[in-house]
Amino acid sequence: MKDNKNHTNIESDSSFFFQEEYPIIGESYNITRIRNQIDFSSRISYPIFISGEVGTEKVSVAKQIHKRRGFDKASFIYVPSNIADIVSYNRFLEKSISNSPGGTLYLSEVDLLPENVKTYLIDVFTRTDFNKKLFKNKTRLIISCTNSLISNFDSPQFIAKIFGSSVPHLEIHIPALRERKEDLKLHIDYVLNKFSLSHVESIAIDLLISYDWPENLDQLQRVLFLLASGCDGNITKEDVLALNLIEKTNDQFDTIEKILAQDIEQFDHVHPGLKKAIIYIGENFKEDVSLSDLSNMACTSPSHLSFLFRNHLDLSFKSILVQVRVRYAKKLIESSPQMKITDISLQSGFGDLSHFEKMFKRYIGCTPRQYRQKLRLDKNISLSM
Repeated sequence: MKDNKNHTNIESDSSFFFQEEYPIIGESYNITRIRNQIDFSSRISYPIFISGEVGTEKVSVAKQIHKRRGFDKASFIYVPSNIADIVSYNRFLEKSISNSPGGTLYLSEVDLLPENVKTYLIDVFTRTDFNKKLFKNKTRLIISCTNSLISNFDSPQFIAKIFGSSVPHLEIHIPALRERKEDLKLHIDYVLNKFSLSHVESIAIDLLISYDWPENLDQLQRVLFLLASGCDGNITKEDVLALNLIEKTNDQFDTIEKILAQDIEQFDHVHPGLKKAIIYIGENFKEDVSLSDLSNMACTSPSHLSFLFRNHLDLSFKSILVQVRVRYAKKLIESSPQMKITDISLQSGFGDLSHFEKMFKRYIGCTPRQYRQKLRLDKNISLSM
């Protein structure tokens, strides 16, 4: 492991897209709260837990805490999550502790570690010799994870087992980019300024802001880098649409919403058989629906109907059916947050709970329980404000 003055190992975090550290950008409520928490964290010695989806600014936040604590001349040691076996992880961790006197030990994405390494890590944290080493070296601990310690109801409380119930710690949660759209323009400006672009069309900016960025800041930077590399100092609407990313996602969103609302006027131009199938899905998505059923009703063959779905809507039959069910389940959670997740699954047309949770996370970005918890947290914040 190579030891540099300020950090060791190469992080796969968005802060290393540029050579310098990526700043904490934004003026939204969430970013203001994070800045306050960074300042507070610099004044306490307790372990810090940073949660957020892959691609968010977790390493940047950890490094800000490291600097605010006055550790500029001490090491910031990064322990990655891609170490597959216990022996290697143990060797890496022991060496990291030795190299971090008076600095910060950062354990990255511990919930993504293999199960055997997770078990080992729990054992390490419960041993007094590990904590004594940290104390002796005056090493501060920061841990990151993709799931929130507060609202993670879907998996065992792995982080809680690491910390233990008696150890005080602070959680800093970094929301996904889609939850802080008001900050996206500032991120886009910051990245594009690195390439000294002379002009970006406002409609191109609007298209970039409209996208949900499922891989968060990592994906945003990759796309902006691609745009900058292929333009002549000027990014246009056509440049953004040529990525086949923004336009396609927005069309899918409108299609699903129209089907769910049984608003079929936008489908007047499609093949009559496809239109009949769309109407049938909107009216019967809660029931068992097969491509064979739709083809019989639409008086066309299953293969031709499948072609019509992809040709006109750029979506398969199964994808449309699942997304309509997921969108309906999302609305049920919003309107009836007291309902059991199992009941929501059944009422939305999903016969299998695990399949429902998997599809909900794929298209909404979090599990049904996490989405419900977020609604409750947002409501509490609004009430407190």
